[in-house]
Amino acid sequence: MGRISSLWQSFRRRRAGTAALEFAICAPIMFGMLAVMVDIGNLLRARMTLSAAVASAAEYATLAGASVVGTNVGTVVTSVASTAGLAVSASVSGPACYCPSGSPVTFSTATCGTTCALNSLAPNSYVVITGTYTYTPIAPHLSKIVSTTLTEQATVAVR
Repeated sequence: MGRISSLWQSFRRRRAGTAALEFAICAPIMFGMLAVMVDIGNLLRARMTLSAAVASAAEYATLAGASVVGTNVGTVVTSVASTAGLAVSASVSGPACYCPSGSPVTFSTATCGTTCALNSLAPNSYVVITGTYTYTPIAPHLSKIVSTTLTEQATVAVR
C-alpha cells in the first residue's frame, strides 16, 4: 500500500507536459476565434469597398447629368471594386422617370411629362445603382451567423 501511495504522490508532483496539454486544449479554440475575427474584418472591408464603389458611381451619374449612360455607371462600380480585389456585380436601371413617395422614400415608375398620382408633382429622371458581392468566409460556419451576400444601392436624380 505504501508503494502505491508514494507512486501517486510522485505522479501528482510532476508538472512536465502540463503546458503542452493546456496548449493542445486551447489552441483549436484560439485558432477558431482568430479565423472568425479575420473573416469579420474582411467582411467589413468588403462592405466598405462596395459602398465606396456605389458612391463613386452615384457621383459619376450626378456629374454626367441627363447624358448619363447606364452601362458606364455599372462600369464605374465594377472598376472601383476591382481595384480593391472584389468581383462585384452591378446593375443599373435608368435613367428613367420615377415618382418618389413615402417615408422612407420609394420610387415607382412613371411616364415622363405626366404628374405623379400620389403627390401631383412631375416625375424626375433617376438612375438606380445596385452593387452586389458575395463573400466566401474562411470559417465555413460564419455564413450561418451573418449574411455573406452584401448589397448596396443608390438612387440618383439626374438632370
